[in-house]
Amino acid sequence: MILAALALVLSTAFVQEPPKKAPDPDTAAYSALLQKHVAKGLVDYEGLRKDRAALDAYLKAAEDARGEHGLAFWINVYNASVLRDLVDSGKKLPAKVTDLKGFFDAQKHKVNGAEQTLNEIEGFVRKQWKDPRVHFALNCGALSCPPLLSRAFTEDKLGATLDELTRTFLDGPGLVLDESKKELRATKLCDWYKDDFVAKSGSLEAFLRKHVTDGKKLDALELKGGWKLTFQDYDWTPNAGR
Repeated sequence: MILAALALVLSTAFVQEPPKKAPDPDTAAYSALLQKHVAKGLVDYEGLRKDRAALDAYLKAAEDARGEHGLAFWINVYNASVLRDLVDSGKKLPAKVTDLKGFFDAQKHKVNGAEQTLNEIEGFVRKQWKDPRVHFALNCGALSCPPLLSRAFTEDKLGATLDELTRTFLDGPGLVLDESKKELRATKLCDWYKDDFVAKSGSLEAFLRKHVTDGKKLDALELKGGWKLTFQDYDWTPNAGR
């Protein structure tokens, strides 16, 4: 009996506690900066270039952060990194985001004690959370991206925010009816990341039906009467306003 109790004590002594989620860097100043320089998804890059202290401070805090963080942290880091890369691209923005060499797959960003490209951050988010709604929150700085939110993401309201962003974009320019051709043209994101949508909802159409509220689009998504689902071209022009 004594030996059994001792064995139990020794076995539990070596059981590791699950890692605790680390506190996220404060986003108050960064959020205020977004509210000041982002309107209707478009960015005042000239104003941001002159008023970037809060952006740099947030990304420095994200660089120094350690431990496990939630999805809101990684969305904020991705979007803030895109903003800084475009601000740092020169006095004049490129004609296309993709004109910046290595913008997605070579430029490194120091985050949480490691260096990662934008593609690597996005890949981590997709693998870790398996939530295709993130494609309507991550903003790559191009006009065809879903609009950049004019505030920082927070964990406490993240689900509702992702639902709202997904619904708003798909009810708007992310899913367009062309009644003359009987085409329902979805954002190219639905083509590039189709596997994510299928894994979540069984099919791309099922995901769209879950999040679209526009009646005509819902009818067209039944793909009856000659309707077909196609994909839009992607406009890589920077999402600059003012």
